[in-house]
Amino acid sequence: MATKTLSTNRSIRRFGFRQTLRGALILGFLTGIMMGAQGAAYAEAYPDQHSRDLFVASLKEAPALGFMAGEIRDAGSPASYSIYKSIALMTLITSIWGLLTTTRLLRGQEEDGRLENIVAGKTTKSAASAQLLIGASYSLVIAFLIAWLIIAGLGAVPKVELSAGAAGLLTLGVFLPGLFFAGVGVLTSQLALTRRRALYYGLVPLLAFFVLRGAANSVSDWDHLKRFSPFGWTDLLNPVLDAQVKWVIPTIIFTIIVLPLGLYLAKKRDLGASIIHESEFAKSRFFLLGSSFKYMIRQNSGTFIWWSLGTLSYVALLTAIAKIGADTLSNSPTFTQIIGSLSGTYEDLVVAFLGFGGLFTALILLVMAAVYMGNVRQEEAKNYLDNLLVQPVRRSSWLLGRLTIITMMVGILSLLAGYLVWQIATWQNVSLDLGILLQNAIALTGSVLLLIGIGTFFYGLLPRFAAISMYIAIVWAFVVDVLKSFFSLNDFIDKTSLLHYVSFAPTKSPDWSMFAWLITISIVLIVIGTVAFTRRDIVSE
Repeated sequence: MATKTLSTNRSIRRFGFRQTLRGALILGFLTGIMMGAQGAAYAEAYPDQHSRDLFVASLKEAPALGFMAGEIRDAGSPASYSIYKSIALMTLITSIWGLLTTTRLLRGQEEDGRLENIVAGKTTKSAASAQLLIGASYSLVIAFLIAWLIIAGLGAVPKVELSAGAAGLLTLGVFLPGLFFAGVGVLTSQLALTRRRALYYGLVPLLAFFVLRGAANSVSDWDHLKRFSPFGWTDLLNPVLDAQVKWVIPTIIFTIIVLPLGLYLAKKRDLGASIIHESEFAKSRFFLLGSSFKYMIRQNSGTFIWWSLGTLSYVALLTAIAKIGADTLSNSPTFTQIIGSLSGTYEDLVVAFLGFGGLFTALILLVMAAVYMGNVRQEEAKNYLDNLLVQPVRRSSWLLGRLTIITMMVGILSLLAGYLVWQIATWQNVSLDLGILLQNAIALTGSVLLLIGIGTFFYGLLPRFAAISMYIAIVWAFVVDVLKSFFSLNDFIDKTSLLHYVSFAPTKSPDWSMFAWLITISIVLIVIGTVAFTRRDIVSE
């Protein structure tokens, strides 16, 4: 029987597709759930137009909240509320995904030496890059279709009445910034010598454009600035209330220009080189190289600093506007009820708003743990782990060392966030007990450690699903926590959420008996995962 062979281009496309499919599936389901579920929840919270008008009026009194939200006018309709509520976050997520995907496919594959084997055959570097991007585009289309089907399905609820066409345009608006920064990643992959530097080159304009859009949404006189940001183009698209399809054009034009330019630059430079000249030699630095554990600290300290700066800046912003947010929400009894439900306290609206901010801080720390666990898997997948295991380093010691570092980083950042909340609240004459805040910061690590335990369990048994299992748990926790503020959920379903075990009320001490249970379950999962890891084969990409 003859064996079916694949052409070179088709093989490369399939490789690009397989490398990006997993992330695309996560992105598609996350987008669909985040954007689709908001409309039904809003219709339940604000059943009549009068309550919706009051809600929109209260939002107009605090325009600073628009930095992490959409157009205030979108909050007046169930069909468009998801745009106001989630558009900023979801466009940021799709943008980061697009940038990460293209830099990993192009500069990452070249840095790992895989592209060298491909171009040694009958294809060129630019042609191989093009085929990889085509394969990635298949994954992007699948993510789009999944998100659109979920949004359209949830939007078909009678109280929401979001048409399939409007759902499609809404989904397109969410994915457009991702396409834009995927193009940026193609370009920076040619400019930089390493994938990490290519990613940094792309993150600078990404953050600048996001801040520009946030400023335009927060200051009414700066609304015109949206025209100069790909995030602002999604706002101007306004797919539900007043569709302006012309704002799709700037992203298409940019993509048409930057993709051929990136492939042209790939053709002009040597393999392993970069357009921006960088020295291939670096001065040897042996700091923290005395043991595998010290090496792990060295490898993770840089990204920990960036995570800390981003998280603490976000915490500082939410704490600083706590009084403004509380004054705004006081005009909306329904929204006050929602904030109180999410934060765990109804006694003081300012304190409740701070607790509401704690919800998102917890989500950031959970995502941080999932990202670091994904890095653990990547070290094995890319055969970096082999360099350590050929030394007198036991598998169990290496894995437990990485888990210890992740737990320490989460704990330190959680404590710093708790102290920052107390300090800024004190400056605003909001009385909080520092001891209770720090206790809650410590208790938060229980849920994070449980998530790490889930990831470790799958890492030992099914390593390719380690990070995926953690992201699924995070999305589920967020969905359950939001829905329970609108609906009466079954107690069993509520307890399946990681956030159920987090105390967001900054004036109440945590439940230490529950914390002990979380730690116990986490340890059991970690032990099972570690033992399984020591007994299985190394699984490469």
